Formats: sequence, C-alpha cells, structure tokens
Amino acid sequence: MKSYFASFVQSPGAAPVEATVLVFDKNISIGYRREDGSNVMLNWPLKELNVHADFGRQGTRITHAQQAGEVSIEGKEAAAYINQLLAERQKPWHQRSSGKEWVRNSILFLGIIGVLVSLYLLIVPWLSEKMASRVSVKTEQQLGDAVYDAMDFSALEDKQATMVINDFFAAMKVPTSYSIRISVVNDNVVNAFALPGGRIVVYSALLKQITTYPELAALLSHEFTHVNNKHATKSIFRRLGSKVFLSILFGRFGTVTSVLVNHADDLKSLTYSRKLEKEADVEGLALLTERKIDPQGFTDLFEHLKASAPLNSMPEFLASHPDVDKRIAYVQEKAKGATVAENEELKAIFDKLKSK
Repeated sequence: MKSYFASFVQSPGAAPVEATVLVFDKNISIGYRREDGSNVMLNWPLKELNVHADFGRQGTRITHAQQAGEVSIEGKEAAAYINQLLAERQKPWHQRSSGKEWVRNSILFLGIIGVLVSLYLLIVPWLSEKMASRVSVKTEQQLGDAVYDAMDFSALEDKQATMVINDFFAAMKVPTSYSIRISVVNDNVVNAFALPGGRIVVYSALLKQITTYPELAALLSHEFTHVNNKHATKSIFRRLGSKVFLSILFGRFGTVTSVLVNHADDLKSLTYSRKLEKEADVEGLALLTERKIDPQGFTDLFEHLKASAPLNSMPEFLASHPDVDKRIAYVQEKAKGATVAENEELKAIFDKLKSK
C-alpha cells in the first residue's frame, strides 16, 4: 500500500479540495472533507480507473470509468505504480508477486486504515494550522527568508523594479508588525505569491499586465493580507500536515525550516481556501478605501487579466484563485459609496515603475 497527498475535483467546474489517496492492490481509497465539514471516503477499483501521466504538469491524473471526479497527484510516480499494479493483475494468480491480496484487503485492515486516514484528515492538519497561528513574527520571517533563499531568485530579480515597488507599498503607509519585502522577479509566469514573515514575490509578466496604480495597490493589498493574517503560514503548515506537526509540537523549528526549504518550488503555486481568499479580498479592499484609492483597482486587475488570457488559458494568478467572477461581484458590492481621491505620490511611483 502507498499513500499520496492529492487534490480532488468532485465534478466539472467544482473547486479542488485537499485529499489523501491510499493505493491498495485492488482499489484506491480517496479521503477528503466537504465544505460543510463532513468526511468522505471513496473506494475506486483499480480495474475501473483511467490513469494518465500528465507530462505537461509532471503529475498523475486519475478518473473513474463511471463515477464523476478527478484526482490529481504531483509527480508521475503514482501513475507508474498504479499501472504496474494493473499489469500485475493481468497475470495468472500463481505468477503474481503476491498471492495473498485477500489478507492485506481484510475488513480489519481497511478499518484501521480508515481510522488513520480520518485522524490525519481531521486532526493533524487542523492542529498544524492552529499551531501556525502561534508562531512568532520573528520565526515566520526566518522561515520565509529560508524558503525565499531556496527559491534562488537572485539571478532573476529586477533590482530596480524591486526598489520602486517597495517604495510604492511604503507610500501606502500600511501599519504592520511585519517587515514587508517585495521582490520583482523576471519571468513569463503571470503570478504573485506571499511567503511567511513578509516576503511577497511579483513576477514581471504579471506586473506588465497592470495598467493603473489602483490595480497595483489592489494586488499588493491582497498579498499583504495573506502575510499579515498568517494565511501563508497556516496554509503551508496545513498542507504539509504531519511532515511538520511533530516538529512544531516539540519546538524544533529548524526541522520545520528544512521541510519548507525542501518544498520551496511547490510553494510558488500555493493556493488558499475560498474563505482566506475572500478575507484577503475584503481586507485588501478596506486598505484601499481607507486611503481613498479607487477600489475599481480590484475589478480592473481581475478583468484585465481575464481579457488578456490566451484562448482556453488563464494566468496562473487567476487560475489559482477560484470563482473570479463571484469575487468581482462581492468586491464591487462592498466598494459601493467609497470616497476616491487621486494619490499623486502613488501615481508618480507607479509611472516610474512602468517607465523602466
């Protein structure tokens, strides 16, 4: 039996949820939580699976021949392993590597595995997230800096743009206990992300799509809220679950740092729950309206990026943020009646940034 962390889409158009996949000799078990908090355990027989190695995304995609749903697992190892099991099942029983599948698939064993999976899905991620809430700002900064250094952006960083974009955020005068450090990285990925402790990375391709200073203010306010509300720390700890749980429990943050550094590339595309995304939108919008920055910046940011996307494609910044149209709707609703005044200082810094 092998286990994998995965994402599971219950039906076309649905948002992916975190899941644990257990692969047995005859079936796979998929455990996940619904939005209402209830737990689900699906059992799919191997013979009814469609297993594909996605070479574009370097991942494994699994669907059922009759049931709705799609499982995505990072890496192609899962596809190779499942296809090996399927090939093994085609052999006569006396030629198989093991003729005792019935022992490993006994009711007692499945019951124990089911309990362990439930404990993992319910307790370990929840406790890891709760512990993340108690991590000090100093420790978060150390974790975030270690991960940022592991990403090795030094050769790709646009130092002049980095200096100007930090001046832009400083001019917004946002109070925080974090030292916010924004880096502009030269890359054709249309994306931005936040790390624990104050690090924010904005790719140059995304920056080129932004046409007004309220759009840039909206982007930075959104990512700042992820930092200030510990969204990045909570989501990372929850995602890595048991890999950091015991280290957090016993205060071994050096071990936690090692785990995060080893997963540095995965954290470039870190996604948040809809609840945390809405919180970042709403509080980011509040930062704009408090400073009389046009809240239309949020709508323009999303709309402009959607319009500039190639056919059948979407910028990574939007693809990792579900329900874009719904988010635009509630941002517009909350922005009604906002007082707007031109901020000449921010405009001047933004013009300097775009004139590079």
